[in-house]
Amino acid sequence: MPKTKSMELIRDGMPDGFGEKFGREIPEGTTVFMEGAEGAGKSILCQRLCYSFLENGYTCSYLSTQFTVKSFIRQMSSIGYTVRKYLLKGQLFFISTETILAESLPKETFLDKLFTCKKLFESDIICIDSISTLLNESLNYNNLVDLLNFFTRWMGVGKIIVLTANQNEWDPKIHQKFMLMSDMHFELAIANIPGVGVSHQIYLHKFNGALYRYQHATAFFVKPEIGMCIESTHVAF
Repeated sequence: MPKTKSMELIRDGMPDGFGEKFGREIPEGTTVFMEGAEGAGKSILCQRLCYSFLENGYTCSYLSTQFTVKSFIRQMSSIGYTVRKYLLKGQLFFISTETILAESLPKETFLDKLFTCKKLFESDIICIDSISTLLNESLNYNNLVDLLNFFTRWMGVGKIIVLTANQNEWDPKIHQKFMLMSDMHFELAIANIPGVGVSHQIYLHKFNGALYRYQHATAFFVKPEIGMCIESTHVAF
């Protein structure tokens, strides 16, 4: 049986439900790809997974193109995913393009900087939120194979790589390639459901190597100091 990492998360003594919805455990060497438009919920899902991994004792790296370390701590605390203690003891390694990669560096160099950022890939799980924002000026169809081979080598030693992307930010062919090469493919969307209103939806299109059953569609909302919560099952479609 392959080695796995649990994504179960206990909240107030009870599982929050997303672990069971998504298949409970992710095999080592998995690429998780989360796609969706701006505001669909990619970052919150990435943060939820990262926090559950930390709570279960694994090490994580998180590269953000949106938050500085201060705003990341504030954001995570606001939804009940307090990460300060994990940062202080080195279980969580955080990088912000706002303060490190972007410091006097043109975006055309970001792919090369990703290749040489060894510290980022020392953790059990690596989250890049978002890869389309990070590499939209340095990644093209010619050097894409170099990036995919780079990720494949890390997956070969058991790393789990979590990527978020907005298809409107980069080449559609590159986006399609990531969809195809991923082992676990999430799509997040905002739906306007008659009689219900606006609902955030998570579609798990595929999960190669899943050891447990998983749901293909889940509706969710975000509650302050609680984090992600599952909507009534009749809302997901």
